[in-house]
Amino acid sequence: MPLVDPATLIAAALAAVAASVYLYYFSSQANQPDTHPLQLAHQSSVASVRESPNESPVYRAKTTPAGTQLLSAPSPALTTLTDALRAVRTLRRPDAVQFIAAEKVVRVSSDEMAARASGLAAGLIRLSARASSVAILLPASPEFLVAYRACLDTGVVAVPISAATPTASIHAILRHSNASVLVTSAELAMRLADSIKTTSLKHLVLTGELDGSAPAEALRSATTVVSMSELEAGEAPEKDSVVAPADPAYVLYSTADDDASALPRGVVITHANAMAAIAGLLSNLPASQVITAADVYLSTASMANPANLNFINIALIHACSICALETTDAEAFATYSYSFRPTFVYLEPLISRDLVQLFYSHIVKYPQLEYKIFMAGYRRVVDSLMRGMTPKWSFWDFTYFRHYRNVIGGKLRLMFIDGPSTPSKSIEWLRALHGARVIPLFGSDQTTALVTAGAFYDYASAIDTHNVGAPLACNEIKLVDSDPEVGLTANDKPYPRGAIAVRGPNVATRLWNSEKPVELNDGWLELPFYGEILPNGTIDVIGTRQTVTKSVLSPTGLLLVERLERALSSSRAVTDLCVVVSDPASKSIAIVAHPRPMELFATAKKLKKEYKMKQIENYPWCANYIREKLVQTAKDNHYEWLANIPVENINVKLVSEPFSVANGLAKPDGSNNRESAKKLIGSLSK
Repeated sequence: MPLVDPATLIAAALAAVAASVYLYYFSSQANQPDTHPLQLAHQSSVASVRESPNESPVYRAKTTPAGTQLLSAPSPALTTLTDALRAVRTLRRPDAVQFIAAEKVVRVSSDEMAARASGLAAGLIRLSARASSVAILLPASPEFLVAYRACLDTGVVAVPISAATPTASIHAILRHSNASVLVTSAELAMRLADSIKTTSLKHLVLTGELDGSAPAEALRSATTVVSMSELEAGEAPEKDSVVAPADPAYVLYSTADDDASALPRGVVITHANAMAAIAGLLSNLPASQVITAADVYLSTASMANPANLNFINIALIHACSICALETTDAEAFATYSYSFRPTFVYLEPLISRDLVQLFYSHIVKYPQLEYKIFMAGYRRVVDSLMRGMTPKWSFWDFTYFRHYRNVIGGKLRLMFIDGPSTPSKSIEWLRALHGARVIPLFGSDQTTALVTAGAFYDYASAIDTHNVGAPLACNEIKLVDSDPEVGLTANDKPYPRGAIAVRGPNVATRLWNSEKPVELNDGWLELPFYGEILPNGTIDVIGTRQTVTKSVLSPTGLLLVERLERALSSSRAVTDLCVVVSDPASKSIAIVAHPRPMELFATAKKLKKEYKMKQIENYPWCANYIREKLVQTAKDNHYEWLANIPVENINVKLVSEPFSVANGLAKPDGSNNRESAKKLIGSLSK
């Protein structure tokens, strides 16, 4: 048998190599965009008439253009959360399980959860037939869901309170809410013993048991103490309570950041408000991504978190499995995600940043050649995303990115995040590594925490412009001129800017236990945020009333602190940072930052210098290095004025830990705690 011609073998080998290179490397670029570019070119419609010459046009979601009715409910038959939950009763899924994660995992079937909620609802009616509100002070747990569902079943107003809330604030909320029933744990109840008599509480419903201590006796003498399991053992009510869309569903409480003595402010979220927000959020998803009973929701925030409550509502009314994990620890998130295999999550800024840091710290440990190969693949994936396409199967997906997706369960398809406070670089990493649609959200307590959402197919959203998407189909948005001192107007160039105002059925109009309603102007609610409308109809939140200030440092005379922080956060040298300017006349700027440990480790090795992260403040070269990196990042992001500030006027203070609530550098919502940063910096020279 004649041998094969060597030239033929070589040609065949070269053809195989060429085909492999194409399939593994270029195939991700050969695909068409996931949606037509014109669908993303204009993500909101604009009303033709302004209500005032001093404001921008009215912007609406494309699905509800001017002249049509805003969405108010997911379906005409379901107008309250109570209706939606009762409709789910008909879904007999005894094998369905709701996972609740804490230090140990407790599995509760859907039938058991419904039975417990029904039993507790009857127990609450027996306990206090006239209770107008029930406070729920619990960590993420089955008991929180049971208590919350019981309130919705009985038509009683729920007052959810995060277990991480300072004791003084809990006291203030309980006093202001006039709640007669508190559902909490024995441990948390003990924190309230000193001032329980100053509240209107009549009944404590506890998980766990009180001991024989003096604080426990004080609780018993001031209230009726009953176990939650005892109340759940009662029979279900004979008939369902009647609940109307205008009835309050729950109250969102917040305390003033700048005045600890100020009274808390409770915003009433009606059933109509909650259902409108759900409808607006769900309508933003394509038909292929609808939420069903087969989905698994992983909650990492407090169950009292305003944004998180929306997703808990969505999961409850769709009979999804719910995994509750109250943490900002990315390792804990990855561990439980691997077990629970969630399909959608809501991540607060602190955990999303920590998750990026966790994976990045693993990647930079690759051998140098492999690291360069990985980064080449990463850039290829980002390039595909920025051109509107999801990278299909490729060499990079097979060797790297599939591994990171599997670490968090492998089934995650929707990742909702807090848009304004999550850095663009974090969003880019989450999209590239995990293959999920990362959808930025924006809102406030008065709007059930939802006003805008990024488009499902807009993969460049919140990366190139850091926009938070277009208005939801349940509300409309416009910009109004800011205070003259700030000077933002609808006529600003290149894009209109101003205070963000919103109108729609998701906007709350009542305050709890207050005769003063939420201030509206012809239905418009002005939020404490400043925004900018981009050409594609999306919104960039450029700052808050507390952070947008005058400054001689900026060429425009106006310093958008949060926008500057987002730009500097794109540096690979830092994980978290906070910019501090003492006053408008100051010619100095200070930056509190947590550097990436592996970045400093690699630099120390290269420069043959010593450093220890736990004692980072004792190594001046580290601060100088981070300053150089941030100055270069400022140049790259067109902040030449910062790069031109004398080095001695740029004070960099490094901290050894990421920003967190525990170390005081972050607030519970993930935003920077500027007062703590100022204390670290001290007074700046002028």
